[in-house]
Amino acid sequence: MLPCRMPIDHKYLRDERLLTWMAAVLGIVVGVLAFTLTRNLGERSTKVSAQEVWEFVQEQAPQRNLEPEFVYALVWAESSLDARARSSVARGMMQLTKPAWEEVSQESYRHAWDWRTNIRVGIAYLAFCRDFLVKHDSFNYPLLAAAYRYGPYYVEKKNFNLQQVKQPKNEIYRRIFEGNVRPVAPPE
Repeated sequence: MLPCRMPIDHKYLRDERLLTWMAAVLGIVVGVLAFTLTRNLGERSTKVSAQEVWEFVQEQAPQRNLEPEFVYALVWAESSLDARARSSVARGMMQLTKPAWEEVSQESYRHAWDWRTNIRVGIAYLAFCRDFLVKHDSFNYPLLAAAYRYGPYYVEKKNFNLQQVKQPKNEIYRRIFEGNVRPVAPPE
């Protein structure tokens, strides 16, 4: 006797394949979301030791003829040594914006989260600002801090007059604007 063959419902098979495909896609989406969210949550604040930052700044700043204590104070002012510091427009320890980054670096802005790269590019941007001020016979460290914070073209628009520049709320920047270019004591 021959086995009885039942007719195959092709609509049912198509629906089953569609549900299987949708479940697989949904699983991938949920997995990617979970990975991204947990990764970002774990990296919200990444403090780097003051000693490590100071040693790196001492190595990098003189290469650009900048005072290490001044650079170290800016790092503190911008991020409190948090490698994952961010604002609406800036990233990393030295809170570099994408235009500032691209002014002095060919590296991808994605590297702004690496604290050493961020400080190195931040120092390059400080040197760019310093050279801009020197070119306009207006260099001093308080004005350099203003050019770094607000941009050299903003400082130029204010006629290189620190009194016309918006006064910062940040205590370290205020002390620099008042003439103390070493307001943060480096580690011993």
